[in-house]
Amino acid sequence: MSTQSVAIVVAYPSTHPETSEPLQFNMSYYLSHHLPLIERVWAPYGLQSWSINEFQNPCPLTGKTPPYLVQATVYFDTLENFRIALEKAVAETGPDLENFSNVQPVVWVGGEKGTGVVEGVVQ
Repeated sequence: MSTQSVAIVVAYPSTHPETSEPLQFNMSYYLSHHLPLIERVWAPYGLQSWSINEFQNPCPLTGKTPPYLVQATVYFDTLENFRIALEKAVAETGPDLENFSNVQPVVWVGGEKGTGVVEGVVQ
């Protein structure tokens, strides 16, 4: 993984795993305050980019609540640098969670294995 970006997915479950309380997520705060904080404190440790997805509830395809309602993907140059960023910045970024979510996120790590662009589609 050291020769390509590392993708870290931070997904917010639709319900609290212990209380089943629905996710309360303040997207406005997240985009205007938390992500600038993340950029500021993680950029020195190799943060390259991020993207946010918000999923419809209920899902327009199944009519059911999706397992996750918000998903952030952050890209780092190396997994080791992501570990360092977490260690160095958790005191500043961790407490901010209560300002936008009532549910702890689930985190997993991977790397891009393929991508494509459909010919003839204007981006």
